[in-house]
Amino acid sequence: MRRLLSRVPLLLIAAALPIVMTTCAGTGDYYRSLSSEREARELFDIVDAETDPQVRVTALRRLARYILSGGGPHALTAYLTTFVDQHPDDPYGGYLLFLAAQTYLEHEARSIATYYLDRVVSCYGDVVVDGGSIREAALTHLVRLTPSTERRVDCYRMLIDEYADSEDVGLLYYRLGESLEELGEWDAANDAYRHFLQYPDTVVPDQPTAHRIIRDQIAFYDAPSRNWVVPTLDELYRRIAYALRTKDVNGLLRYQSQIGFFTRSWEQDFDDPNATPNWQLGEVLARSQRIAVDTAPELDADGDEAYLWTYGWGELRIRDWYFYFRRVHMPSDPEINGSWEWAGVFLGQRL
Repeated sequence: MRRLLSRVPLLLIAAALPIVMTTCAGTGDYYRSLSSEREARELFDIVDAETDPQVRVTALRRLARYILSGGGPHALTAYLTTFVDQHPDDPYGGYLLFLAAQTYLEHEARSIATYYLDRVVSCYGDVVVDGGSIREAALTHLVRLTPSTERRVDCYRMLIDEYADSEDVGLLYYRLGESLEELGEWDAANDAYRHFLQYPDTVVPDQPTAHRIIRDQIAFYDAPSRNWVVPTLDELYRRIAYALRTKDVNGLLRYQSQIGFFTRSWEQDFDDPNATPNWQLGEVLARSQRIAVDTAPELDADGDEAYLWTYGWGELRIRDWYFYFRRVHMPSDPEINGSWEWAGVFLGQRL
């Protein structure tokens, strides 16, 4: 991996040249006309004459400011990309294309920026500039910009394999799992999620309960049988309501989810280890005189969760219980994907 000096004084750059050439060959009159500054002219000469890639690219970095101020972003990106095309063996070609991509991004040309970032990753070795890896930066941009899910998967894997010391690997595995799900690669997605669970300190910005959700998802995926799942919400309601009204303990527990089932108040956190009560639901049902059950569960706005009000539970202080039903999301198994399960109980009046 090459390291690029972040600042090299112009006099030192010039001193590295046996002769400072004044010809316009290789740069063109147009670019030279963009600035009348003496330093800019000297930098053009250095870029044209220098054979040391590190000295040349240091001059190019400083020259880029003059081209941008004199000709705007289009002139700068054209100059950088033309230089790279004319010097295909320059080890800093990837860095110059990265500068071009950044310029395009700043002016909302995302598709063109993506094209050049892809070239950085695919065609060039890594260089370190100002302490940062250019390849790593390009990959980080690509996972956000590329419209190709396959390419995004490749980039996440490269970041994990090559930059584990500087990246949040847990978050990378989580995003990799999401992308693999988009491709329908369920085994690979769950393998990525299993790796994610090995990083308990990782925080997923848009999903604060990601670890609990993924634990349940993998357990559900690995379950040898999912015989508590019912095809429709109406059917699940009928079976639960009948078991409650007839005090059929075995019939009720038959439909209790075997993955992540909970009994807690509305205020308690799902990850609170002290939230689960120390009594058994079946025993409470057996001691109850008569359980009142609402005529239908209340479906939430997105149609994936439902709540069934019940009342009259034994001698407990909290008499109102809400049975929580949720739609099963498991596209890897079309036979049960979209079906319903009884996933838990909320104690007390609904907030």
